[in-house]
Amino acid sequence: MILCGTGPCGGERMTFTELSAEEQEDPVLLLMNAFFTPSESSQSAGNAYLRRLSLRKTERVSPVTPTSADAQLRAIREWGTIPASDRYAMLNAITQPALIVHGNKDVVVDPINAFILAERLPNATLLVLPDASHGARSQHTEVFFANARLFLNS
Repeated sequence: MILCGTGPCGGERMTFTELSAEEQEDPVLLLMNAFFTPSESSQSAGNAYLRRLSLRKTERVSPVTPTSADAQLRAIREWGTIPASDRYAMLNAITQPALIVHGNKDVVVDPINAFILAERLPNATLLVLPDASHGARSQHTEVFFANARLFLNS
C-alpha cells in the first residue's frame, strides 16, 4: 500500500484554510497553492505537473466535484468524532507494508499526521519530501519513484 499524502516557514502559507476564496474557486490556483509551496522550484514543479496533465487526452480521472468534496469532508468530520483514545486503535492491526509519502510543508494534511500514521502502522516506511506540500510525489517524482521501486521490490 502506498499512502500519499507546514510549519512556520518565513511567510509561507501554513494551512489549507488560509487559501483565499479566489484560490479555492480557481482549479489551477487551488492546485498550485495547495499542492505546491511558494518556492520557485516547487512552483516550477507545479507548472510541469500541469503541462503533463494537459498531455493526457483520454482515460483522464474525473475532476473532484463539489458533491464528492463534500462527501470526503463529511467522512473526515465523522472520523474526527471517534474518541481520541480509540482513534488509532485499528492501525496496529494493519500488517500490510505501507509507504507513506508526505511533503514537509503540506497545507492540506498536516505533516504530523504522516508521523502519527507511520508510528502506528507496524510495517510502515515514511518518506518526507522537502519544500513540498500536497503534491510531494509530483514535485519530487524521481525521488518518489526510486523509493516506490525500493519499497515494492522489498
